Amino acid sequence: MNSIISRFGKVISFVVITTSLVFGSSVTVLAAPKTMEDGTVFDAEFYAQTYPDVAAGLGTDEKALYNHYVEYGRAEGRKPTADSASDTIQTNNSQVSNGICEPQKLANYKSLKKKLTDAEFQAAYDVALVFVAPLKDKTRSEQLVGIASVIRYMVESGLVVYSTSAPHYNDPYGYFVSGVSSCAGCARATGLCLNILGIPYEHVNENQWSHQWCRVPMGDGSYWICDAYGLYCGPEPAPYQHPYIQ
Repeated sequence: MNSIISRFGKVISFVVITTSLVFGSSVTVLAAPKTMEDGTVFDAEFYAQTYPDVAAGLGTDEKALYNHYVEYGRAEGRKPTADSASDTIQTNNSQVSNGICEPQKLANYKSLKKKLTDAEFQAAYDVALVFVAPLKDKTRSEQLVGIASVIRYMVESGLVVYSTSAPHYNDPYGYFVSGVSSCAGCARATGLCLNILGIPYEHVNENQWSHQWCRVPMGDGSYWICDAYGLYCGPEPAPYQHPYIQ
């Protein structure tokens, strides 16, 4: 798992930067083990070593790590010091934590898992979880934009290449682990991120030889399209109509 996460260090950084720039988060600062201004005892060295997914994106800067703990880590069940770590909630071992869905409870689990082994699906889930965790407390529209931005960034940074023939080209393991994907794989990778956050979706044109994307209910009777490959994330212009794909 750590080797997979290290491969996506730049993407993790992109998640942090994107949530800061697009959604107004700010990066705060401080040093290790010490009592912070709010009274929290925080050990930056412990935090970085215990949560390598965070350190991959933020490095060892104490202020950045503490800001992550305050904005995301506390809600995710991460602990600020070794003394408090005995009851740490593991977020990458098929457990439900603070509203984040575990693999077998995902709404679209059968479609997402496809023909993957349990281990392959878990590997894809673990990578997706790291990416979506910073979006957990955002609004639904913010979550969709964040997911689409990260999924698209993986293509633009060369971590994922288009394929309709490579193994796993149409499943989330291909996108998050193997680095290959068709639009079907992109839709399932996007869907995995959505489901982890508890967001339902419809896989449009699933198992058809045509462009595929995620259709997401917004809770007010409207729908959004979340489609990184189709370069669109926003309101659906008409039922099942994509603004760029005929």
